[in-house]
Amino acid sequence: MSLSVAIKKHYPGFALDVALEAGEERVALLGASGCGKSLTLRCIAGVETPDEGRIVVNGETFFDSEAGVNLSPQERKTALLFQNYQLFPHMTVLENVCAGMPASRRGLSPCRDGKASELESRALRFLDIFGVSAFADRFPTQLSGGQQQRVALARMLAARPGILMFDEPFSALDSYLKSALEQNLLDVFSVVDRTVLYVSHDIDEACRLCERICVMHNGRVEESGTAGELMAHPQTLAGMRLTGCKNTSRARKVSATEVEAIDWGMTFDMGREVPDGVAHLGVRARHIHRDRVRAEGELGRNSFELHVARVSDARFERLVLLDPPLGGSRSRIQWKVDILDAPTGSLPEAGETLRLHFDASRLLLVDR
Repeated sequence: MSLSVAIKKHYPGFALDVALEAGEERVALLGASGCGKSLTLRCIAGVETPDEGRIVVNGETFFDSEAGVNLSPQERKTALLFQNYQLFPHMTVLENVCAGMPASRRGLSPCRDGKASELESRALRFLDIFGVSAFADRFPTQLSGGQQQRVALARMLAARPGILMFDEPFSALDSYLKSALEQNLLDVFSVVDRTVLYVSHDIDEACRLCERICVMHNGRVEESGTAGELMAHPQTLAGMRLTGCKNTSRARKVSATEVEAIDWGMTFDMGREVPDGVAHLGVRARHIHRDRVRAEGELGRNSFELHVARVSDARFERLVLLDPPLGGSRSRIQWKVDILDAPTGSLPEAGETLRLHFDASRLLLVDR
């Protein structure tokens, strides 16, 4: 199984220019809203037509602007699951699943006569995988959103497509149901040998479901790698931010081993060579720590006295907003502190000034 995409599509104020190769693997397209993730899937599925380029899936050319090839969505062996599921409202759950299955495309009735008994059995097996076989005779309007979601997943997989594509399918679900469906999907992925493209703006979701992540920004794939590679060594500002780095600043090299975070007014000694073209610096909220006790007024390397502007608590952690030396609410630094493991009375409070250390080995530098 393979996918090769090299396409361009232009709109007023936006240009999609995507080059992407994938094998028998699960690939996440990770990016902010409006970066071209969904549009890329729609072009592969044939819902949108690129201005130029080529799309090849499992050796079959879906689109080639130079050769004049542009298969219809029905001719492409793809499955694209949208956020709104797109079930047929006039069909029962069972009929919905049968409608997309290969045999029904050859003229068999959608589960309404004796010829379709085999289709019904196969459809029920897929419905059972997602725990909705009991609703086979219901219509979509009689189901909850989560149940419709599971029916749509069953229909998608029952169609046996050459490539599976998901466009943020769990965005409207509660966390418990989302977690359960993710595990269902992983069970299916373990036995289905297909290329999978999964659109998300959630790094944790992408990490759980996919083996490789492509960071998209302004219509392009900026970088690609495993979750571990992108977390440890992002190559772009977009990559830093999309992998959860809350603290970023414009940066410039000030000496062989020193870099200034321009937006914060803080200079860091990296302890290693700083690249000449460094443009941005980042630090994750969990990689800031209290400085160890020193003499009054003495600060260690990469340690700073910062004012606590605000604190807010989640279930397990306290988010602390810090004013950097330059000040300004737009450039505040986020620091996360575990609540459960913190000694009594040690949690930061608004109005305090704290000595905090930034581990140079955890600082991220990118050139674009």
